[in-house]
Amino acid sequence: MSDSSARSAFGSSKIEFLILDKYKGKLSGCTLVTGFYGIGKVGFISVNHMVEKLGAERIGAILSDFLPPFLSVKNDNLVLPFEIYKYQDIIFLSAFFEPYKYEHRSFARALVKWAKKNELSHSILIGGLDSRLKTEDELLAKGVYSSKFKEKFKSLPVPIMDEGLFITGPLALVLMYAELENFPAMGVMPYAERSRPDPIAASYAVEIMNDLLQTDCGVDELVQEAESIETELQTMEGLLEDEEELNKDKNRDGGLFL
Repeated sequence: MSDSSARSAFGSSKIEFLILDKYKGKLSGCTLVTGFYGIGKVGFISVNHMVEKLGAERIGAILSDFLPPFLSVKNDNLVLPFEIYKYQDIIFLSAFFEPYKYEHRSFARALVKWAKKNELSHSILIGGLDSRLKTEDELLAKGVYSSKFKEKFKSLPVPIMDEGLFITGPLALVLMYAELENFPAMGVMPYAERSRPDPIAASYAVEIMNDLLQTDCGVDELVQEAESIETELQTMEGLLEDEEELNKDKNRDGGLFL
């Protein structure tokens, strides 16, 4: 499949939210929290750490036409690519793998529309800012806010990101659709190392989230497990790269036989 035809196909990708029956129609007022890989893998590390520390219950999953063909096992349970968890009035989207690049827009749009349909209160997205851009040593993170968030919450909990900087990837698209759909959303972005997973930056994000959500997630483990976290993420990225190369090889081979 060429890049152009792939974009066309993925642009119309079907995204489906599977929620346990006992939670259907009962998510109103909850806060949606998620994060993706991004700089320092801060979003992925932070969200999964909070899910585990809080003992959040898995209440569903997200399916798509181009779901990453991988799963794993943790605590004797299958780990799916995109899982939905609930803890009190917090809904976590745990993205074990990042959505396929041509599906980013469909995924982000569907997530915001699902949040609005289920009357969620607002969304907090966790990402990372390149630490090379840091200008104030004592400042650990910056934030970005949709217009509806600023209207709903008069006090902004994290200083606004500087003009001239850019957010990329799924997090940027979720914020974009939140703005277009008039849904309150904010991004929490600690400064992080760009070249490697950064559990220290993730610990800053978790501490900010503790303040915002009135939770009590310890962060000592993030520092202690930094090496194992980095190894795990490198393995997952390697799987995705191998899958993409395999698909490219199949497409090249298919072109030889008409």
